[in-house]
Amino acid sequence: MEQLLQLDTDIFLFFNGMHNSFADVFFYYFSQMWVWIPLYVLLLWWIIKVYGRKSWLVILMFVLTTVFVDQSCNFIKHSVCRPRPSHTEALEQDIHLVAGPDGNLYYGGAYGFPSAHAANTMALAFSVIFFLSKRKKWIITLAIIWSLLSAYSRIYLGVHYPIDILCGFVLGICWSCLLFFIYKKWLCNLSFRKK
Repeated sequence: MEQLLQLDTDIFLFFNGMHNSFADVFFYYFSQMWVWIPLYVLLLWWIIKVYGRKSWLVILMFVLTTVFVDQSCNFIKHSVCRPRPSHTEALEQDIHLVAGPDGNLYYGGAYGFPSAHAANTMALAFSVIFFLSKRKKWIITLAIIWSLLSAYSRIYLGVHYPIDILCGFVLGICWSCLLFFIYKKWLCNLSFRKK
């Protein structure tokens, strides 16, 4: 376990150390949830366009996935209590942190395992793939790239280790798969059955 955690730290420092002023700004904003509100509005419009009157159930599944993923991450974070790299004294001299528009360095909360950003973006990516990719195949690639970039931004900003990200991915994928399975098995016919 000690070797695994050291490898995790080494990989973190390698990727966190590759920085420049443009990437600082880009990844700071890329990591902010509010920046993606237009994307979420577009996604909502797309679901309504594809599913019509039946879209309420699909939207509900997206919302439930987000809630379950987010709450699972919070529960695990406060159970495991693994400090973020930005809150680890031993890394203070080696870590690259990014300042926000107010000039203050961005540290994130105290605990980082697992990454809620990674879990939520991967859960959303898989939900988009499950519900919308039959119409547009390119959406699979776009959804995965968006999630990977969002996750990388967390390492770049110094607030997550790679293991935080990987476990967040697994958690997000598991929840989206489970809820999509429930939807296909028991719920879709409630909304889709013709009278």
